[in-house]
Amino acid sequence: MKHIRGQASSRPQLSEEQADALFQNIMNDLQMESDMPRQTRRPVWRTALRRYFVRRAAIAACVVVAAASLAPGTVVPASVSEVSAAPSSDASSVQVRFHVDTLIPVREVTAQINEQSLSVEEDGYQNYLINVEENGYLLLDIYSMTGMHTAHGMEITGIDTEAPVITGHQLQDGQIVIYLSDGDGVGVDYDSISACCKADGAPVYPTACSEAGAYVSFALPDQEILITIPDKNGNYRVVSLAASE
Repeated sequence: MKHIRGQASSRPQLSEEQADALFQNIMNDLQMESDMPRQTRRPVWRTALRRYFVRRAAIAACVVVAAASLAPGTVVPASVSEVSAAPSSDASSVQVRFHVDTLIPVREVTAQINEQSLSVEEDGYQNYLINVEENGYLLLDIYSMTGMHTAHGMEITGIDTEAPVITGHQLQDGQIVIYLSDGDGVGVDYDSISACCKADGAPVYPTACSEAGAYVSFALPDQEILITIPDKNGNYRVVSLAASE
């Protein structure tokens, strides 16, 4: 019959002094009193040891949870929400507001339209404001603190860039009456309508001008004149009025 011999454990055994020292270190770390009879130290030592490792396990769990909550922000692109584009009172610009949705704080937001850089202003936590003075494709570049880059774009069409148009004209008592409109724009600037002789540039002045009637009139010229008709947003149209025969 074969005999099976067990091997002695090689795990080192703590002496009583070493066990007491380890116990005292753990008690100090847990800020617990150790003034108790020696015979009660063993169950307390086990409780203290368990609390010691439970505390560290809890800390490790918190670290894991924090890392898990932040991890999506390092790979999920930022998005733009709460976008509004309100034209200014004279339709010469559009004020664009938006919010950046991201778990990771934003480091920088840049903007450009028609390859021209625009100034971006902060308007609260991850809220931004841009004044746009021309129509086109507005491109936003968002950079997070981790270096992630996200691009967003939007079409801007609310700025008045159209010049006034002539809707009709008529002859009346030796004058030419020209009817005007600025369509959906900010309106014709009747006070700034001007004219000059094409040949020598001499100024020619209107005989009448009415914003309420939406017209301007000139005496029939004896030579060709050029009439400049602006709107209140700086757009203008130049028309030619030929000499009467």
